[in-house]
Amino acid sequence: MTIITTAAPPLITVVIPAYNAEKTLLETLHSVSKQTYDKLEILVVDDGSRDGTFALASDYSLIDRRVRVLRQANGGVARARNHGIGEARGAYVAPIDADDVWHPEKIERQLQSLRKFPGSHGVAYNWYAAIDENGVIFGNSRPVLHEGNIFEPLLRENFIGNGSTPLMPRAEVLRCGGYDAGLRDSGAEGCEDLKLYLALAETLPFALVPDFLTGYRFTRGNMSSNALRMLKSHALVMAPIIDRYPHLRRDIETAKFNTTHWYFNKALANRDYAQLRNLAPMMAGQYGPQLIVHSLRQSFRLAKRHGVRIARQILRKPSARSKTRVAGAAIPQAGTPFSDRFVPLGGVLSPTSSRMVDNE
Repeated sequence: MTIITTAAPPLITVVIPAYNAEKTLLETLHSVSKQTYDKLEILVVDDGSRDGTFALASDYSLIDRRVRVLRQANGGVARARNHGIGEARGAYVAPIDADDVWHPEKIERQLQSLRKFPGSHGVAYNWYAAIDENGVIFGNSRPVLHEGNIFEPLLRENFIGNGSTPLMPRAEVLRCGGYDAGLRDSGAEGCEDLKLYLALAETLPFALVPDFLTGYRFTRGNMSSNALRMLKSHALVMAPIIDRYPHLRRDIETAKFNTTHWYFNKALANRDYAQLRNLAPMMAGQYGPQLIVHSLRQSFRLAKRHGVRIARQILRKPSARSKTRVAGAAIPQAGTPFSDRFVPLGGVLSPTSSRMVDNE
């Protein structure tokens, strides 16, 4: 096993798979170029685009010389990421999809978080803000605090939640086989990132940066909006894990129910009747008992909250203030642009910054 040392600032390879991404790629590239940690290699992998993606990325490489543009026949996001990882020269890889964005301190703070492990050998992640087509926040990930051995918590809930967040040792990603392109070939594209994270979590510790540093874009046509495909992908990923860890079957089955219920609620909120027609029979047929228990628990929680509100009114106590921060990080405010979270840095850099080291 290769141990990565922190004697010198490591090269980080950013991998951007891009398919027909001319509308969003420039914003993604800007967010990568503006990272406070600048020892980057930026690989844009054009996955057989039919629009101006390749030309846009090539023009941008003239502005930022760290950018290289690779090209392949259309093979899906997993093959595009694997192509970039295969060409990478960095000790770590950081993928980001061509419609997502990063906070400027994302890479720097992730590297700092890895210093707690011997040789900085581990995986770093952070929380994310959900953004719409215009980069406006409408939600955020649940701010979990899992660190170290996160394999079992990750089985129960994909709290990383997207493919644009982790910072991973390249050698370990290659050892795990990279992203599984076979899921796409089986008509089950969607959980390639979760499968890789679980493989890494079996042997590596994970470090958390407790802040919302990824802007994860949700659009109606993106992969995660196809519920049945995502659920099929989730089932295929979990099947061999159940075989290896039969004692975790119950946790995995609960995770399957929670995932299905999440997609059902998402379709309901979006009035996506096509998805609802597909999901309703599945929910009723496979998860009838779980739905009853879930509904009872939800009713109890609502009744409890209502009772607390009435008690406060009777006692004339002020309502509990909603939290604005968690673990020291400001909670993303719905209706505000993700870019508003960027705080001027004033030129102060941490010891992990390559610019600081190079100037010593």
